Amino acid sequence: MGTAIGLDFGTTNSVVSYGKNTEKLRTFKVNGSPLIPSVLYFKTKDDYFIGQEALNLSAKNPAAKISSFKLKLNEDNIPYIVTLEDGATFRIQPKAAVRMFLNKLMTQVQNYLVKKFGTEDGLIDRAVITVPAKFKNTAVTAIKTAAASAMNLKVNQIKLVYEPTAAAVAALSDDDSDAERLLIYDFGGGTFDVSLIQKQNGVFQQIDTGGDANCGGDLLTNILAAELLNWANDEYGTKFPFDEMDFDEDLHGIDEEFYQKNLAAIHKEANHVKENLTDDSNVTSTFPFFTANGENENYIVDVSRKDFENLIREKINYTAEITRRIVEGDKAQEIGGIDKIILAGGSSQIPMIRDVLQEKLGRLDINYSDNVSTLISKGAAILAQNIESLESRTEQKTTVQIGIAITVGMQLGIFQTIIDEGQPLPCEGFCDCNLLEDNQRRLKITYYERDIKNFPNAKKIGDDGITYVDDLNVELPPNLKKADTTVRIHFHVNKDASLEFSAKVLHKDGSVVGENMMKINKASELI
Repeated sequence: MGTAIGLDFGTTNSVVSYGKNTEKLRTFKVNGSPLIPSVLYFKTKDDYFIGQEALNLSAKNPAAKISSFKLKLNEDNIPYIVTLEDGATFRIQPKAAVRMFLNKLMTQVQNYLVKKFGTEDGLIDRAVITVPAKFKNTAVTAIKTAAASAMNLKVNQIKLVYEPTAAAVAALSDDDSDAERLLIYDFGGGTFDVSLIQKQNGVFQQIDTGGDANCGGDLLTNILAAELLNWANDEYGTKFPFDEMDFDEDLHGIDEEFYQKNLAAIHKEANHVKENLTDDSNVTSTFPFFTANGENENYIVDVSRKDFENLIREKINYTAEITRRIVEGDKAQEIGGIDKIILAGGSSQIPMIRDVLQEKLGRLDINYSDNVSTLISKGAAILAQNIESLESRTEQKTTVQIGIAITVGMQLGIFQTIIDEGQPLPCEGFCDCNLLEDNQRRLKITYYERDIKNFPNAKKIGDDGITYVDDLNVELPPNLKKADTTVRIHFHVNKDASLEFSAKVLHKDGSVVGENMMKINKASELI
């Protein structure tokens, strides 16, 4: 029998844990570290590096580095423009970046496991991949597809699970107490999730969930980086913008190449300072800085933990408020409260987070584990060891509403729910569509997600909290009559939160017409 792995594919770092049923779980390491930066660096279009090696190479040419591609899947999906050392450029989609990163990472992991266990026993034959609870289904599906391809696994050999669920599995595997009701505070590099998980009769049940798919450690790094740039601008009398869209060579008096190097150096240093302030109360920050006259200065400034905390306080309070709502919510009360809070995700190591949670939720036991960065991958590996029973050991729910836009009276673009938030997985729903003309051969359906918890007043497409997900292009059979035809689109949310679709044409008498002649294409899969 081969080896089971758990992959925590993160926005900032990725972690792989592995194990065989008879052995203790271990974490794959590169140069002694389990944290593998989720970064690509291109020497040529086809020759690229990942991880820390990619970060090191990018110091020379930051325009050849791309990062945060996991988060891009969940956001705008705008392609990256990569500039190579020789000045040549090319475009790469976030989905392709995810695939390339996982291909190289899994090749490294597979080679290591074969060397450790042998050709047969070291072969990866089961895997559980974790995804944020608040993530678009197109992003979830893209990650699953890329991971399955990178590991050469079949559908039944690879499963997805929400990151908080995996964290709960790992936390309880190490817990010798009677805790069964856990609140998982998962502050990762790109996302923030908080989930109430109950273990009952060996099943990990998702009771309630909240969070923000756009609030993570990268956001905190950017806040600090913007402040470092402000300080450097004050020191040298420059006015370089933090937003690249606001930069102009003539206006700001510096070549774009030097401006980009400034941003890369500042962002790298901001991340370094953020990490070091976890243990130190003060950090001396040093980074190269090209001034408006083209001179390369070495900027030095002391950054205190208090400075950093003042910058991020609003965001940390925001996550604590989301957590408080879950703790005091009806669903928590229905199961008799919460036994303890488990911190997961690298960003939850920030000391201020512990202080704020203790202040707001002091009556609860907060677990300050040393392995917050590897907790999620470990839980995934535990589940992967018995992947055949995973679906019976976890009960997950939808975390957002899925729907379409309709017209109500004179109001256009009103969100109509097809699948509600909080539905046990798997689940499904449908919408009925009319034809615009006789013999119509194609039908386009645009669907959206609504974050009803964070944006309860969102009602129309374009409101905060309602986001575009994808377009479905349905190919219809010939010779349909507008007056006699309804097209029914079924939305199927699988156990692992991936979404599938089917369609059928209904005649006005209720009979099904040409079901086997229909095909659905997702716009996202054509990219």
